[in-house]
Amino acid sequence: MTAPLGGWRLESWSYVYEDGRPPEFPMGADAQGYILYTPAGQVSATIMRADKSECFAYAGRYELAEGMVFHIIELSTDPGLVGFRSTRHIRLDGDRLTLSGPDFRPGTKRTQQIVWRRAADRTPITSP
Repeated sequence: MTAPLGGWRLESWSYVYEDGRPPEFPMGADAQGYILYTPAGQVSATIMRADKSECFAYAGRYELAEGMVFHIIELSTDPGLVGFRSTRHIRLDGDRLTLSGPDFRPGTKRTQQIVWRRAADRTPITSP
């Protein structure tokens, strides 16, 4: 599998529970965010509540293997995640990227599902 290089805008971030209860949206159903993958193997993700009252972000390296991406977190707004290796299954359907996998916290009996849409290409803004 090739890397999902470039920028992706958040469509949704949800917790999906094993017991079948409705999903929860940790930053709200209308959260905003980006994830960026570079050709050199860096990843950076930022998700913010729509009212801008709370933000979650991390950055680090990524590795690809067998339909999965592993994020090795080096910086985070949650210090407990520094050094964590996150496992996400990748589903790429056109310009939609779905990452799903275990919660950051073991024992929660839930998975995370994060859906992104490829960000529009834009010409960089230059200073006069």
